Amino acid sequence: MCPEPHLLQRQRGALSLFWVVVGSVLLAAGGMLALMSMRSERNLFAEAVASVRSAVGGHAVVEAARQNLPGSQLRKCIINGKTVVSNQDCKDENPTSEVIRIQTTRGVVAPKVPVVVEAPRGSDPALDKLIEKQTQ
Repeated sequence: MCPEPHLLQRQRGALSLFWVVVGSVLLAAGGMLALMSMRSERNLFAEAVASVRSAVGGHAVVEAARQNLPGSQLRKCIINGKTVVSNQDCKDENPTSEVIRIQTTRGVVAPKVPVVVEAPRGSDPALDKLIEKQTQ
């Protein structure tokens, strides 16, 4: 038994049930990955982006920018009331001209956790205080 032709026309479309299932699975996997990264106090998404950026060569881009400056340093100055960063427009004669030093930084670094010093084994501070009170 063949379905009626108008039903077949209505069920055809750009988004089939298969692709809806595939999209739902990918969305659920992304949500699970986000929840697992929150649980372990790691941002897996930021780590993935950082690894992709390092693979592209972010450091190499900065080095290329330093080497491509045509014989002069990068400068910041004020021209016609606007702040301009340029290696050609900001001349030495301009009194507002300042040299910009390009530095590679590590960004914001998390503070280091202080080292916890453990008490020697066999010593209980509460017990030591009780003994001191008894002997006085």
